[in-house]
Amino acid sequence: MASPGYAKNLGSAGRRQACMRHDNTRAAAAQASLRLRGRSHPFLTLEVAEMDPATFEEALAAKLSSTASFFRHAPVLLDLTALPAGAAPEIPRLLAVIRRLGLVPAAFRARWPEIDRAALAAGLGRMLEPEASQDVALPCDRRPTVIVSEPVRSGQRIYAAEADLVVLHSVSPGAQLLADGCIHVYGALRGSASAGVGDDPHARVFAKIMDPEMLSIAGLWLGAEEIPAEWVRRPAQLRIADGWLRFAPLP
Repeated sequence: MASPGYAKNLGSAGRRQACMRHDNTRAAAAQASLRLRGRSHPFLTLEVAEMDPATFEEALAAKLSSTASFFRHAPVLLDLTALPAGAAPEIPRLLAVIRRLGLVPAAFRARWPEIDRAALAAGLGRMLEPEASQDVALPCDRRPTVIVSEPVRSGQRIYAAEADLVVLHSVSPGAQLLADGCIHVYGALRGSASAGVGDDPHARVFAKIMDPEMLSIAGLWLGAEEIPAEWVRRPAQLRIADGWLRFAPLP
């Protein structure tokens, strides 16, 4: 017969094992409660070259006048690389203007340590530049493709992550298309289309009938009123050339 002391020790070991099992279960549950994943996201890029808050607000408000509904509460990557180091004290006022106009500053790029520190202190995340070996854009015909075989209705939002997006029918006003690669619309494009949202300047937008509310590639964008009349309601493509958005006929 085991001694009382041995029985007591065995009971303590059992309790320890039970506690360990309970702790392991809690740890597993905690791990399952979240997933931390690295992937590209469709951030708008706002290049800031003017630090006078009044001038900046007037220019941004004019730019958003016809597309504000698409960008309301949209996360924005601020490109601050053109700002001088002495502009750092103006960063909080700049962010206040951007938020007042309905955008959500989320991350930034900066050239100078002073700007970097000011943006971090204001609660923005630092967007790191990709490694040179990773900065390789795939041509449109070599990417994976997401195909949408139904018309895209007003209020729908479709995002093709790390892929091209092909829509076989028309896109209604108020619908949004986003893709890390190129966007092809085989009907009328009357909503918004944002290609190259992962900062791919080689992406393009193709449409059989180009009549959009907004177009963008790699953070550069145009409102409907900025599209030249000769390209409206015609077969066309949009690409970046020499740092500017330019239209061209379909091939």
